[in-house]
Amino acid sequence: METSIDVLVVGAGPTGLTLASELLHRGLSVRVIDAADMPLPTSRAIGVHARTLEVLHRMGVAEELVAKGQKLLGATFWSGGETIARVDFSELDTAFPYLLCVPQSETESVLSALLDRLGGRVDRGVSLRSFRQDGSGVTAVLTKADATETVRASWMVGCDGAHSTVRKGLDLAFEGDTYEDRFLLADVKIDWDTRDDRVTTYFAVDGVVACFPLPGGRWRLIVSAPAGDDSTAAPSLAEVQGLFASRTGSGGVLSELTWSTRFRIHCRQVTQYRDDRVFIAGDAAHIHSPVGGQGMNTGIQDAHNLAWKLAQVHRGLARSRLLDSYHDERHAVGQAVLRGTDAATRVGTIRQPAARAVRDQVARVLSGVEAVQRRAAREVAELTIGYEGSAIVAEHSQGILQGRIGSASGGETPTVSSIRSFDGAVKAGQRALDGHVTRAGESGTRALLQTLDDRRWNLLLFDGRSASAEGYARFAAIASAVSSRYGESVDVTVVTPRSARPAELPESIAVLLDPDAELERAYGAETECAYLLRPDLYVGYRSQPADEARLLAYLRPLLRVTGEAPPA
Repeated sequence: METSIDVLVVGAGPTGLTLASELLHRGLSVRVIDAADMPLPTSRAIGVHARTLEVLHRMGVAEELVAKGQKLLGATFWSGGETIARVDFSELDTAFPYLLCVPQSETESVLSALLDRLGGRVDRGVSLRSFRQDGSGVTAVLTKADATETVRASWMVGCDGAHSTVRKGLDLAFEGDTYEDRFLLADVKIDWDTRDDRVTTYFAVDGVVACFPLPGGRWRLIVSAPAGDDSTAAPSLAEVQGLFASRTGSGGVLSELTWSTRFRIHCRQVTQYRDDRVFIAGDAAHIHSPVGGQGMNTGIQDAHNLAWKLAQVHRGLARSRLLDSYHDERHAVGQAVLRGTDAATRVGTIRQPAARAVRDQVARVLSGVEAVQRRAAREVAELTIGYEGSAIVAEHSQGILQGRIGSASGGETPTVSSIRSFDGAVKAGQRALDGHVTRAGESGTRALLQTLDDRRWNLLLFDGRSASAEGYARFAAIASAVSSRYGESVDVTVVTPRSARPAELPESIAVLLDPDAELERAYGAETECAYLLRPDLYVGYRSQPADEARLLAYLRPLLRVTGEAPPA
């Protein structure tokens, strides 16, 4: 018997669980399969970065996961018995200014519980044997024990790891290399006098030791293997203790080894993230060095990027061009992650004395530059990830020579100062910034992003400091034009620096009050401007001033007009 669903998700790791939950949240039917009979109990990927926590917060599970983990406020790097560099997360522009260390088993448990609450489940012990796709969907043959089942899905996504059956079935090249160096991993307890709220890394003559605090007083150690190591056995406590002692000089004593393994690092990326109705995400699409703990985070954010696009196209709200952008945006991010982790791994494992001396001195100098410190922290936290080069983002503003002289409160048109503010604010393709607002007619403040429906696009029309009947009439016309064409996909909200709802605006338009100008500063909105936020809360489009014709021209190739039938 053949069953039919909207999306078949292959793989129930963090990427697959995130994708399935996001799709269910957006109204699609989903089936998740995983070849393993049970979730793996080992810690595996342990780092959850600020940007991923922001995503999980939108999904409603960040706080639950944070309660299970260890907050790390920064990282310290040692060489030759002295600190050569520090990175601090405490000043990050996020509600989660830290790295959360938590076993992957806990992350999967939290995401599995969310999936259950949304009406989904994981079918375990079920493998994908084969599949074929046509113009309207994918037919997959599944096996469990000796039983075979055929499933018909409109779409299929391979979140099935580095040895992905889906990727192999598509015959996609997994291009890249394998490092010569080998590494040891060990989860242990350590009796030593070192802070448990920071990552501590030691660069020694013969290798590296990176130490990550875990909940319950435990530590994850990643240790480069000695030259000539060709053992296939799991590292013993004594072996890890010997390398730890010689390279750190800390006097720490290891105990209670619960998990250890040896591994090689691969640096590979698939050439294409989409083949018609089949997609791949997470480790199925990219694998790389564990430096920086980017792997699981990148997979979760792959899923976050794909889910809203797939849901809108499947429901007939958006055009297929939107799905094409999944590869364009996430392949570029994966490529950058591979480049960054590759460079960091090679620099970190340098053994030639002169090169090590140069590395250490450069690290000392750069670590002392505040701007470099801030940039490094934001990059590690993945807050710099954006899609500025994407084909589906755009912006428009006037040149500074077109700005008027005078104050922002003196008119709706941009001033020289407001053009500069807008130019320095969050740009199209970048992560939307949060701030506190009050919904007109209500009391109390809320975070901007929590007031927005993440299943829809959100058009924010910023009022600016000048209030005029002409300006409000223009906003009403823009809201009417957008709602009449794209009301099923786009919400329209006016953001005003005033303390009460402008009487000139129709009651049908939602209004957010920003009397402390928190959002005005974040979005460079001293004079009238428009920001269109995508469902993943990245800026899709912005303009200064708000321009109805340009906005509709941006939306036309992406979204379907209300009542427009999708192609058969």
